[in-house]
Amino acid sequence: MQLCRDKATFGRHETFPLRYGWLTKGYELACAEPEVFHQPEPAMVALGVGRNMVNAIQYWLRVTGIVEPSEGRLQPTVLGHRLLGSEGDPYLEDDATLWILHWLISANASEATGFFWFFNRFAMPRFGDREALAGLIDFSAQELATKRSASTLKSDIATLLRMYAAIETRTDEYLDSPLAQLGLVEPDAEASYRSLRASRPFLPPVALHFALADRFAAEPQQPALPVRVVLYGDGEWAAPGAAFRLSEEGLMAALERVMEQFPDCYELRDTAGVHQIYRRGAVLRPLNILSDYYRSRYS
Repeated sequence: MQLCRDKATFGRHETFPLRYGWLTKGYELACAEPEVFHQPEPAMVALGVGRNMVNAIQYWLRVTGIVEPSEGRLQPTVLGHRLLGSEGDPYLEDDATLWILHWLISANASEATGFFWFFNRFAMPRFGDREALAGLIDFSAQELATKRSASTLKSDIATLLRMYAAIETRTDEYLDSPLAQLGLVEPDAEASYRSLRASRPFLPPVALHFALADRFAAEPQQPALPVRVVLYGDGEWAAPGAAFRLSEEGLMAALERVMEQFPDCYELRDTAGVHQIYRRGAVLRPLNILSDYYRSRYS
């Protein structure tokens, strides 16, 4: 979740956006045959796709934390079991699952650096491909230890826009991303694209709850986070408000809904003139939040 100058990844998706069914198929295959992703031909047969798509599926599984490498295998994680197992949401039918997957991608500064940059650092509300690419090139040159080629960075921008912006004139292969329905990036008549901060009253409270818990767990010694940091970030960490493209009013309304639904977890206070959100009690485990949510949702 924290940006590290020496750990940055671009372009490992083979220019394939995440598609419906990929995470579930990949998770199920990793459960059944965890070594198969290191055997290209069997993986291609099992998943019914070409070699490059196998690499892309493996990438998205790792970026979302659904699998992790272990002794020459891709082993399903506890997070993967909680999200996509039989007691989770294997078919991505719950909007909350999509928002949580989006958070996992946009907060992954080391393995999805371009996506982290776009959602946490790129503040231009309306933009074209060129403006986004110029911003990512500048970020890479100024803040990362190793330079990346413009073509590699361009592939990240192109893949991100295909993955999040639902444009009806595109072919089906580009409309088949589950994250396009979140409305975080949209076509814009004046500037090609827009990614606006908004109130987003439809944001599931559990998604913001998960992101806050994830953020607190990253710095367990911190009992509170300034609302400003939750909204805009501090440069090094993913910010729920930025990742979910929330306006200030939208964040405050979303926090109220979270505190209403999970009253024992957070409270808002003004401390020395700084508006902060405090966690109540011990650091919450995001994995437990998933278990409790899906249990209550589907029981």
